Amino acid sequence: MAGSKKKKEPLETLQEKAQARFECQVCGTCCRGEGGIYLDQEEERRIAEFLELSGEDFLARFCLEKNGQTYIHVRETDGYCHFAVEGRCTIHPVKPTPCRQWPFFKPMLTDQPNWEVARNSCPALAPYRSLHDYLEGIRE
Repeated sequence: MAGSKKKKEPLETLQEKAQARFECQVCGTCCRGEGGIYLDQEEERRIAEFLELSGEDFLARFCLEKNGQTYIHVRETDGYCHFAVEGRCTIHPVKPTPCRQWPFFKPMLTDQPNWEVARNSCPALAPYRSLHDYLEGIRE
């Protein structure tokens, strides 16, 4: 139809499409740094159960409280998440929401400068100039 605009897809749909074609390179870059991996109470419970720890033990050993929020703390020795081993997540079946969404946080799907941040941090995205290119498989 002449003059009709293509309907914009909801962010959730873009996020699902992007995740579906994502091929992790298992580099571990996303697991390094104090990146704000926050947990809700259900995630705390699931991870503690997966690790066969009490909730209190899990929180004391692997988390920190900051501004009323619980975060997974990084190892002091190398700056990686406690659960990252050789680029792999040892709690993968129960990993927190931010980890499941990486590298497709909503701001990275709507803003080119944020896409560049993700692209420069994630080797799987490096060949793609934009989200559109990524979703279409258009490499640089």
